Amino acid sequence: MKNYKIKKVFKLGGLPGYLLFGYYVIQFLFARSKSDMAAVDLSAMIFAAYALGTGLYSFINLSKGLNKHFLLWSFTKSPIKWFGLYTLLCLISALWSPNLVLSAYRAVECIGLLLLNMFCICYLVQRYNFRTIMLWSVTYAFLNLCLTFLAGIIQIDLDYAFYKCQFPSTIFFYLAFYCAPKKYIKYPMMLIAFMCKSVTGYCGMTLGMCSFMFGNKKYRTLGVIIAISTIVAMSTMGTEQFLNNTIFASKGDIIVNGQIDKNKTSGRFKIWENANEMMVHENRQWHGFGFIVGEMIMARELIGEQVIGMHNGFLSAYVGSGYIGLFLFILFMAMVIWLAYRNHIPKEQRQVLIACVCVILVHTYGNPGLGFRVYGTWMPAMFIIMLMIGMEYKSLFLKEKKSKS
Repeated sequence: MKNYKIKKVFKLGGLPGYLLFGYYVIQFLFARSKSDMAAVDLSAMIFAAYALGTGLYSFINLSKGLNKHFLLWSFTKSPIKWFGLYTLLCLISALWSPNLVLSAYRAVECIGLLLLNMFCICYLVQRYNFRTIMLWSVTYAFLNLCLTFLAGIIQIDLDYAFYKCQFPSTIFFYLAFYCAPKKYIKYPMMLIAFMCKSVTGYCGMTLGMCSFMFGNKKYRTLGVIIAISTIVAMSTMGTEQFLNNTIFASKGDIIVNGQIDKNKTSGRFKIWENANEMMVHENRQWHGFGFIVGEMIMARELIGEQVIGMHNGFLSAYVGSGYIGLFLFILFMAMVIWLAYRNHIPKEQRQVLIACVCVILVHTYGNPGLGFRVYGTWMPAMFIIMLMIGMEYKSLFLKEKKSKS
């Protein structure tokens, strides 16, 4: 795209786009350490005020004119209806949470930022074609990564900057690969993803390669070449050595004699193995411990102060809101997968979204994000899912319009 200018394209998102990006500006200005994540302090109040304020503003605007149809459609005919019910249950769980204020605050934050993402996508789909929407999205992702990377350098150093970008960079990797209009956007975004040393992210990016099969001949050929090369390498080196030297390279020899070294998994396996036992012991299987609070207590008892959650969206849902919350969250994720593979979205955009959803699924299994509070993969994952829902809505609306004419 010869005439591409970041400022010009980003302006297309209007006020909703600026408000969505504003969340990262607030995070940049009032950054917190992991040890402060449980505190309801001044920074927490600012984050909550921003989420609540922008959420209310988004809801008011979504309730007007043509936006109202998108709002109602999203909460009745898209996967968001299940996530909305799950988040509402999380808010109610504050009533039996050991820390009512923290559970309620985090649930309200989720609701507010869900509505903000929805308003931004609604604004885009009402005004622009599919390619322009994707162009704005990759521009937003690029600015997001730049600010996050800068924050990491200022806070600690370059290595921390790559670490801090592990969630957005890997989720937005295929958005950059397929949609970036310029090399100075595409290659830095992809490089940050490769340098982030996130095993979960690498696994997600690897799974995302299945999107090549849904693209044009060039991408299908590339997919076949990668698949054949991988098979040959695994046959030559052995599966264990291949994985240790590629996806798990940053962890050392994590697979030994076919077994995963649990000491190199950041405590995830220890948390996962003991979570259900603690739920049963406390008789909390049906209603959970309360959103966020229960899993923080459980994780810190098992691992220590440095752990803030279950590192698994499904377990976060189970520990926070019991079987009911887990059921709603599973329905949500299942509907997201189903939506990604439907044929309503144009082929060019569909392969991008399939790839991004693959990364989101792996992150949800191994990192904090959806199912947890607004942290880690939550914001980039929610943006991609709302983008997919917006694309589906626009496709159905255009087909309906054509059939009437």
